[in-house]
Amino acid sequence: MAILKRIKKENKETEKKTEKKKDKKKVEAKASEFAYSVVLAPYITEKASLMTAENKYVFKVSEKANKIMIKNAIESLYDVKVLSVNVINMPKKKVRIGLHEGKKPGFKKAIVKLKEGDKIDLGV
Repeated sequence: MAILKRIKKENKETEKKTEKKKDKKKVEAKASEFAYSVVLAPYITEKASLMTAENKYVFKVSEKANKIMIKNAIESLYDVKVLSVNVINMPKKKVRIGLHEGKKPGFKKAIVKLKEGDKIDLGV
């Protein structure tokens, strides 16, 4: 009887460990999905590339994102320490092609300052 009790106890412990591992994977997957929904793309311009010398990087972000969400997303995606986040709402621009007028949609961009020594490779 004692042997059966010990086996049952060991089985329960292994089940708990596997459940914890599954939960961690789910949390990591949700975190990465969240991060990709907040940070849409790096915003690469001449001015943005000059800012990398100051350890600042520019990203296009979701319209609904706030500074805290952006900070958490950048830290989880790139494994860096973010010191500050500045957010800019870019306005819509009028576009005219021949007689037809329209507007290019506006967007939100974030300037992220990283800790000294951290870098993000944007592939440029």
